[in-house]
Amino acid sequence: MDNNGIDESQPQIDSSLKSILKVTIPVILSTLSINLMYLTDRLLLAAYSFDAMNAAAIAGNLVAAFTYLIGGIAGTAEVYVGQYNGSKQYDKLAAPIWQMIYLSLLSIVVLWPLAYFSEYFNTLPPYYLSDGVAYQSVLMYFGFIPGLIVALSAFFIGQGKARIVSMVVISGTALNALLSYFFIFEMRQGCRGAAIGTVISEIFQVVLLTAVIFAKKNRKTFNTVKNNRFNKELFCSCIRIGAPIAIGNFTALLAWCSIHTIMGYASKDLATIYGLCINLYILFLFAGEGASKAIASIASNMIGRSDFESIRRTVKVFIWLTTGFCFCTVTPMLIAPDWIVQASCNLHEGGRFLAGQCKTALYVTLANVPIEAVLYIYWGVLLSGGDTKYAMFVHQVVFWTTVVLPVYIMYKFGVLSSAAHVFFLMMLWMTIVDILFYKRYRLMKWYNKLV
Repeated sequence: MDNNGIDESQPQIDSSLKSILKVTIPVILSTLSINLMYLTDRLLLAAYSFDAMNAAAIAGNLVAAFTYLIGGIAGTAEVYVGQYNGSKQYDKLAAPIWQMIYLSLLSIVVLWPLAYFSEYFNTLPPYYLSDGVAYQSVLMYFGFIPGLIVALSAFFIGQGKARIVSMVVISGTALNALLSYFFIFEMRQGCRGAAIGTVISEIFQVVLLTAVIFAKKNRKTFNTVKNNRFNKELFCSCIRIGAPIAIGNFTALLAWCSIHTIMGYASKDLATIYGLCINLYILFLFAGEGASKAIASIASNMIGRSDFESIRRTVKVFIWLTTGFCFCTVTPMLIAPDWIVQASCNLHEGGRFLAGQCKTALYVTLANVPIEAVLYIYWGVLLSGGDTKYAMFVHQVVFWTTVVLPVYIMYKFGVLSSAAHVFFLMMLWMTIVDILFYKRYRLMKWYNKLV
């Protein structure tokens, strides 16, 4: 204990496999649970109606563009917590969390008007309008809650205590599945029911995380209550570091929304095949997304104590572990994809004829998973040092020029005939970004101590 009663015996994160797995496995499980939550909602809606699934996917991307805008900034609290933890400034750990709580609550000023005017503020084709607006409006009214979850989770992930977050997220995912089924089918609420189930499960997660953060032990060790004052300097610093990520998230989700909208205008069949494949793709990305969060936490702790050599070793371990895990995960699907294609396409009457086209697109989709996992790892390293402007710029410029623009051009010239075209373009995008991120990492321009 120091003179202020702060415990200075916090365990330090190092580059050993045991330490890496201790942080990474819970974060990956959390990401898997979140991705399963989205997949479960989409599959339940597909069983209810393919039109409902497509409407929720398009409207959901638009909502996510705004919630990820907030979450991208709120997530920078993890970097500050990690560097404070690495430099043993434990009495300051809660300060960035509070700043991002305030930011999430302030976002209501923007989100509620957007929710109210959902009927006019959307990119939905006419035949998806009713279901999509119902889904969009509910999620937009409560769009500040995901930001709160990100901010509260950062308190634990930044310290390498991700197991608490994974337990909360897994519980929330299970609750969401039950509630979504009840509201979609038993209450016959369709898209609106799926959104209501999601919102209730998110509120549940906020309550649990808040209870743990403000428990007596954390109040005493980390001053989680005393650090609740608004800190303009820290608030602006989080925004400065997080704004590029937020803008990147926003433009990325707008891009995904645009692609799905273009597919919807091209034909309902293309939109359905793309929707089914992207649902599975989101699920299988859990390893890469989880690894990105974990390495950002680990590397920020190492930056806090000026230990670059450990970061270098950690990156190598993550590359081997994550890509190896991704290959093991997707290989069985590449060898024998028929069962999941049939399961997806038979969810609703009329889906069987899509199986052949869906299988081709699925091969390309799953082949992209290990490639994007590498992208996520280097993204996490750049984030740990606050090098977010470069990461956002490269990620989005390459994505819009190699994926979104070509898809639109193919649509305008009437040659967009397969969802697989989109996933081939994605492969090109990810390969280019992997190379550019690796070069940035080797040049050390990302390494920066923020606290």
